Amino acid sequence: MRAPGGHRRLVVVAVTAALLGLTGPVWPVAAAQPGVRPPGVPPPVNLAELPTQGEVDDLPYVVNNTKTQQVGPALQTTACVQQSSDTAVDVEAEPANQRRLRITQAHQFATGRDQVVAVIDSGVSRHPRLSDRLIDGGDYIENRSGLFDCDGHGTAVAGIIAAAPDTATRFIGVAPSAKILSIRQGSSFYSVQLRSANGEESRNPLAGDTISMAQAVVRAVQGGATVINISEAACFPAEPNQVNALDLQAAVHYAVEQNVVVVVAAANLGKECQQNAPGRVTTISSPGWFNEDVLAVAATDENDEVAEFSMHGPWVDVAAPGTGAVSLDVVGSGLTTGLVDVSGQRSTIDGTSFAAPYVAGLAALIRERFPHLTARQVMHRIEQTTQRAAGPGGRSEALGYGVIDPIAALTATLPEEAGLALEQAPPGQLGDVTLPPPKDPIPRTIALAGAGAAVGLLGLTLVIVYTVKRHRQHRTR
Repeated sequence: MRAPGGHRRLVVVAVTAALLGLTGPVWPVAAAQPGVRPPGVPPPVNLAELPTQGEVDDLPYVVNNTKTQQVGPALQTTACVQQSSDTAVDVEAEPANQRRLRITQAHQFATGRDQVVAVIDSGVSRHPRLSDRLIDGGDYIENRSGLFDCDGHGTAVAGIIAAAPDTATRFIGVAPSAKILSIRQGSSFYSVQLRSANGEESRNPLAGDTISMAQAVVRAVQGGATVINISEAACFPAEPNQVNALDLQAAVHYAVEQNVVVVVAAANLGKECQQNAPGRVTTISSPGWFNEDVLAVAATDENDEVAEFSMHGPWVDVAAPGTGAVSLDVVGSGLTTGLVDVSGQRSTIDGTSFAAPYVAGLAALIRERFPHLTARQVMHRIEQTTQRAAGPGGRSEALGYGVIDPIAALTATLPEEAGLALEQAPPGQLGDVTLPPPKDPIPRTIALAGAGAAVGLLGLTLVIVYTVKRHRQHRTR
């Protein structure tokens, strides 16, 4: 027979278990050994690793680099893209990604005025729908120009962020009044020679690494960026006590502390970027895993489901369309739906690389509309106004908090911002657009939270009733 206090202890255990079920982690977390950082958890930021001013200003990113053993300048290995305007683009139709995010309607609230978005990428061409708002931020590949793009990748990214409207098409950038600060930092059409451990030289297929990326981030901050977009990612096998790219970690931390929003691609699956299983990190994506200081963006498909190529991880914050994009052609003055790779193969504009610029553009809109919000508050607003709860607790390793909603991000009242002096800028002016009723995510969030709490309390009540009943039956036997 149980002691008189036995049923009370059992009830306490039941209550504790139920509460843990309600408030537990969003994804499973393996038990960590004392003093050991689990795989996927970055080390504390060390600002002593921040690139020096001399390193930031040393263009191009060069020769005899003692950190990487680079022994010579970057060499072009493939002729630059020579594609002309894509005749397959339906210029009469509003691009699907743009329509789903209601970008044109969002421009009634902000257009990115007075914002500078740094695009750290393959460069940005002088496309007429960007040219009067382009700033040359420098070239870490060959010291040519930040406004030269051999690949077409950076131009497509910049177009999604800030392409101006024109009368011939319905395509428009997310923040069409924003300026683009282009820093040419990586290219698949260039390679470098590295000295291996045994002293032999070998060719690296890609120019640009996390060291030059760290330098570019600091350069972007110093160049006046209010938002930074990085549509590149480096992947590494995950290990306990992982230490990797400490200079890049210091650089993105420096950026956000200087009030700059840093948006990064979550990474596409590939040879180095292997998919992480739920609750288990086997591959890290950098700079995405520096989650406290960046917004890591996953890609969704045409159904707003996670794209099959999008890398998962506990650092994923939000998601945006990442398939079938339309953007600016690197050659000429038109639009394109595809990019040409180093082998000459043309493919559609898919990838987390092209999901990130939707979020960077949205950050620029928010920075215009709510100029007193800090970089971290802008990031928080984007996360808390997503239109779709992505998993238990409202977050998942595949989609983060969910798919971005520009209208909600520009109009919602967040309880946690109560008391802040949120000065709103005058609304943007880009034509007479009739707005559909905006979807306020707060009632949805409250309803979901209330429903979840109700279900949890019901379960808790049943457990307690059943426990007490069993105890009474046992005592009467």
